[in-house]
Formats: sequence, structure tokens, C-alpha cells
Amino acid sequence: MQLCKQLKYERSIQPGKAVFFYKTEDSEFVPLEADIKRIRGQKTSFSEAYASIAKPKNVAVQDLAYSNPIRMETVTVPPLVEAIYCRFNLRIFANSLEPSVCDDLDTHNILKQLANGYRQKEGYKELAKRYAKNLLLGQWLFRNQQTYPVSIELLTSNNSIFSVNDVHQFDWNSRSNSYINQVEKLAAELAGAFSEPRRYWSAEVTAKISAQMGEEIFPSQQLTEKVEKGEISKLFCKLAMPDGREAVILNMEKVGAGIQMIDDWYTDEADYRLRVHEYGADPKHVIAQRRPETHSDFYSLVSQAEAHLEVLKQAVSSSDIPAEIHYVMSVLIKGGMFQRGKEG
Repeated sequence: MQLCKQLKYERSIQPGKAVFFYKTEDSEFVPLEADIKRIRGQKTSFSEAYASIAKPKNVAVQDLAYSNPIRMETVTVPPLVEAIYCRFNLRIFANSLEPSVCDDLDTHNILKQLANGYRQKEGYKELAKRYAKNLLLGQWLFRNQQTYPVSIELLTSNNSIFSVNDVHQFDWNSRSNSYINQVEKLAAELAGAFSEPRRYWSAEVTAKISAQMGEEIFPSQQLTEKVEKGEISKLFCKLAMPDGREAVILNMEKVGAGIQMIDDWYTDEADYRLRVHEYGADPKHVIAQRRPETHSDFYSLVSQAEAHLEVLKQAVSSSDIPAEIHYVMSVLIKGGMFQRGKEG
């Protein structure tokens, strides 16, 4: 199958902004706000003293001891607050069943057949189980997981309640019956939403972070351009409240990245999972784990859709589906523009 000039999939996993708040005797929702602090930053970077490797700059010894005044935002747990909450709404759609835009009818039909074959062999259950684990283990909290006991609760549009108390008791491979039961039931709802176009499914996801007074919280940080002297160098993403207050948040892109951190198929020796990405972007090591020359990237694999169809026809159950097909479908769930370039 050849990629066409226009090919697009809508996102199937659509989280909202995750809002940080806390509770008091008078209110069930008090937005967690950022403070501005001013500090004397030290000159510690390599470029302060070196023009290049092994070539020191001609600077006075006093120059490296001077400080740089810095203004930045910070978020900490207020006094007398025993827990911080983080909540977002999640919606799941069956958008991976076929392209939303495709200018080649043959390509459209092949991709539609691929998704249908994947659905018939219950492939969506494998992906749903992985997403369910990330939701219940709080992977979407990122650095905010690394604190005192964290509990997660999901209330779904099916009137189901899923909860994990103290997520640190469990990990990706935990065999606890209670944990596995929660994962399996949540995965069943997710898989149904991925594979049935007319099913509407949503969930309200809440994390309870038991925290200590003054403990730092880590919302999403805004990407700032060059900062002029005296301006705030670090700003957090926020959501405005009706009364003018601003709650710090994890933006929806970051939440989605945490949920979709499921790719451990990029190599047989993989010992950690990556966010689903066309080239297997690995931020930790600043490399692409799915390079085109290895033919393990999304574009190489999706071009083999006809061969994948034959594999699915021979599969008896989801356990017979190769990792490459799971990966391709996870990228289609992520959504995006997948057409070939103008020169292609």
C-alpha cells in the first residue's frame, strides 16, 4: 500500500485539561494557584566560562561569582492542606476505524479493512489494557506521582467506578487480583469505545495526592520565547475560574502523552515504555528508537497494511497479533497527518 497525498486520522483519545485543586471545610473545590518568587540564580552553565571544549574564556574570577536575578512561578501545597487533587475528563472515540481524510479510495479501503480485521480479532483489547494501566497507575501525573500515597478514581459514563488506592503498591506487571480485575474491566469499556462508532464513552478521572505543607507540585510549563531581563522566566499553564482565580493544570497534550506511554515493542530488549510516536521518540536518551533504516517506524509498517491484513486473517485470537500491528493501530488511535511529502 502506498501512502497518499492527503491522509488524516482524528484523535481517538481526547483528554481535557487536568486541573489541580484542594478541599477545605467550606469548599469542595479551591483552585491551586501559582506564586511568583524572586531568586538569585548562580552562574553554573558551561558557556559561562568556556568558549568551546577545553578553551576557557578570558573572564575575571569575580564574574563567575555574580548572581543573575530570576523571577519564576512556583506551586506548593498550602498550609493545613492534606491532599491535592488533579481531575480531568476523558473521552474515547472509534476514530481509528477509518481515515477522516484520504484522497485515495484504495488506500482508504485497505486501512478500513485493517482496522476491521484488528477489531474482529479483539486487538483493541490489548491496547485498551495498556491505556487502562496508565490511567489507573497515574502515569499521566508524571513527576506528581513521586510523592506520598496517590489514589486514582474513574467514574465512567457506563456508571462504573474504578479505583486504585496507593498506586505505588502496583506496577505494570503486578499480579494482584484486585488490580488485575480493575484493569480488565476498565479495558473492556475502553475497547468497546475504540471499536464501536456509535458508542459514546467518557470518564471523570481524579487523582488524590497526599502531600505535605510546602511540598512542590509540578503543573505543565508554558513554552516561552526569549525572556527579557526582569520578565518571568518560568510560567505554568493555567485555567481561569469564573471568580478570576487561575488554577494550575496539566495540559491535555501532556495528559494524553501519559496515557499513551505504551510502546515497548520497539525492540525485544525494551525495558521501558515510550509514548506512541511515528519514529519512537525517546526523550530520555534523545534518540529515535524506530529509525527508518530499521523499517520499524510507522510509515514503513503502515505501508505493509496488505501484508498485515493477511496476518490478521490467519490469527485465531489477539495473542496471535504481532507487535508491529499493535503499534500501527496505536499510532492511528493517536491520530495525525500521515500523508507522504510533496516530493514523494
